[in-house]
Amino acid sequence: MDASEETVKILLFLLPGFIFIKIVQLRCSLKKYEPYQYIVDSLIASLIIYTIASGFSITPNNSTWQSITIIIIITIVLAIIWSLVLQKDLLSKILHPGETSISTHHSIYPVKAIEKFKRKWHLVRLSDGKEIVGIVREFNYDTKEMLIEKGRMILDEGKTSEDSAWYYIPSGDQVIYIRTIEKN
Repeated sequence: MDASEETVKILLFLLPGFIFIKIVQLRCSLKKYEPYQYIVDSLIASLIIYTIASGFSITPNNSTWQSITIIIIITIVLAIIWSLVLQKDLLSKILHPGETSISTHHSIYPVKAIEKFKRKWHLVRLSDGKEIVGIVREFNYDTKEMLIEKGRMILDEGKTSEDSAWYYIPSGDQVIYIRTIEKN
């Protein structure tokens, strides 16, 4: 067996792990990976996937369509389950039960706060001094892009502009602060 065959076998062994990581990344807000982290994490995921597949008498050397289909199904199911664990932050609840917990995420804002943050009235102050009041529809934590519905500019006198509109705040504009406006 030459080196190219060995390389192909290693890549085929890691493929379910790469698919697993990609599905989890698409469903969750995860930090950016370094290339070596992809390989290590996909190796761990592949080992777990092939361990579960061994219960169906499937080994990494099996290359029948049935075994490949079972491996792909196991990969997708495990990725969806793991992404749900990450999204709901279940690991922190299991490891540290109580009202407050240590988050397993690199940033708690996009995971914990964004759903409570969207679809409410906010006052947004930009770095150029402009202030907009409106309903935040979408907010991208990484790029700081924001989409505001029924937005009105705050004028110098403290009044709002007469016409409401959709406002798009691109990633180049710096948001100084966002303050929630709630009815009492």
